Amino acid sequence: MNDIAVQPVRLERHRRDFLQLIYTLNAGRPLFVPPLRSDQRRELDPRRNPFYQHAEAELFVAYRDGRPVGRIAAIENRAHNQYWRDRVGFFGHYESIDDLDVSHALFRAAETWLRDRGLDRMRGPANPSLTTNAGFLADGFEFPPTIPMSYSQPFYPTQAEAYGLERAMRVLVYGWNYANYTPQYIDRWLRRLERLSQYVERKGNIRVRGPRREHIDRELQAIREIYNESMRNNWGFVPLSDDEMQASRRELEQIIDPDMFFLAEIDGRPEAVFLACPDYNELLARMNGRIFPFGWLTYLRHRRKIRKYVVYVYATTPRAEAMGVAALLYKSYFENCFRKGIMDCETSYVLETNTPMRNSIENLGAELRKQYQLYEKPIGPA
Repeated sequence: MNDIAVQPVRLERHRRDFLQLIYTLNAGRPLFVPPLRSDQRRELDPRRNPFYQHAEAELFVAYRDGRPVGRIAAIENRAHNQYWRDRVGFFGHYESIDDLDVSHALFRAAETWLRDRGLDRMRGPANPSLTTNAGFLADGFEFPPTIPMSYSQPFYPTQAEAYGLERAMRVLVYGWNYANYTPQYIDRWLRRLERLSQYVERKGNIRVRGPRREHIDRELQAIREIYNESMRNNWGFVPLSDDEMQASRRELEQIIDPDMFFLAEIDGRPEAVFLACPDYNELLARMNGRIFPFGWLTYLRHRRKIRKYVVYVYATTPRAEAMGVAALLYKSYFENCFRKGIMDCETSYVLETNTPMRNSIENLGAELRKQYQLYEKPIGPA
């Protein structure tokens, strides 16, 4: 282990090594989707990512004989600790070769940095937060990753557990593949959803509508309020700030299909939001992490050929959840999917402890496809 040196990222060459490792260590994995390099740089840049208005991070690269063999970020998320009144530190952006000496050195570097800041637990992976990209993939490696989820190495859970990290939470991904069903089955399923929707509509003045682009700022504010109210008791949740919502505006405008953007109003007030987008990983897999020189041509040629969609955001107020508004939103979504010829759909992350959402999705015929795991451990003495 003496030949392993863990270096904090201070020089540009260290930063280049940190950014490159995800591509180098995953090269040759058939289902791995290289993230856009520009997105990686923006995500890690405190000047461009509003997450770092309430957080700080230290990046580390592990070298063996001068060759980069792993990376990790140690993260202090002050907003999380203020909200939950605890002192949890996070690790994220983890990549490593299959070597316990390397993984131990990386985890130790992150733990030391977090300890020095007075934090008493280490949790992760969070990349950089639990609301964006989180967890080590533990089951479902046969399914390609969907945007924005990771496709981490199968030995990462073993490395975490070997360091003394214990599983803190599972997050689940569900999917529907209607290409496997007959038109008759789909027709019966849609009629059942229609009957359920009619039952819900009789409960009150409920209306599902699309986005009002002329009032996009007002729509974004409604989405933020619904999201924060919906998730406030979820494990690891941190309220989405206005700056973070505004930063998401560009992303939403670029990737969300307007036909798959729904707001449910009760008595004229938005109380549920549903956003779905094409699985752009189908394109990113062809672009090798680069927009230039030819990645943008791939994007333009193939973006309308994507045949898989991802539920990007689904959130309801307690009132909307109790009234069963999910049925109306999913009805609108699946009707548009079938109209567009989309037969493969996946959810975003669902906490294993979120029983109401799991029941709702499972009652709609979804299958469990993937499981991600988050780990934590007490931060020990120096």
